[in-house]
Amino acid sequence: MDAARASWLADGSRMNLVAVVGSARRDGDCTRLIDAVLAGRPAQRFDLASLHVRDYEYGRAVEGDDFLAVAEALANADGVLFATPVYWYAMSGVLKRFFDRLTDLITVQKPLGRRLAGRSVWVAACGTDPALPEGFDVPFRRTAAYFDMIYDSTLYVSIRNGEVLSSEQAREADEFGARIFRAAASRTTQPE
Repeated sequence: MDAARASWLADGSRMNLVAVVGSARRDGDCTRLIDAVLAGRPAQRFDLASLHVRDYEYGRAVEGDDFLAVAEALANADGVLFATPVYWYAMSGVLKRFFDRLTDLITVQKPLGRRLAGRSVWVAACGTDPALPEGFDVPFRRTAAYFDMIYDSTLYVSIRNGEVLSSEQAREADEFGARIFRAAASRTTQPE
């Protein structure tokens, strides 16, 4: 683990969570949700809307974008939290582009891809439907399995554009965040 990015938790355990936020709007519902999940807890956060991640290109390494920096952070993390609004029954386009680029980690960046093994994965999603669409979590589960990562769970919050999270939704988000940090902390080492 990268000690410079690791955070000491109140119980003395150390963990490094990376949050990858895949929303086209930096101030939208997804941002409010991830803020509620993290609730001031330590995490390295990558907002894909503010990064330059190019499309996957068959058979060659893509250079000159931010993908490898994010992938390196994922490989150094104890856990990964993906956050996305639900667009047309699936993850957002900006997050899908990032997932497409994960192909680099099984082709031109294999050693980096192998380092993802054992990392825990969680998903926070928001949308306007009462529940997640059937099959929404399949790409997350299968991608985690492919990289020998541990898929844990998904939190979904139904929210209308611009609404404030209800007290119940805020509580659920905070509990989800606490679960993430408890699970990640249980997999990390205690200080000597």
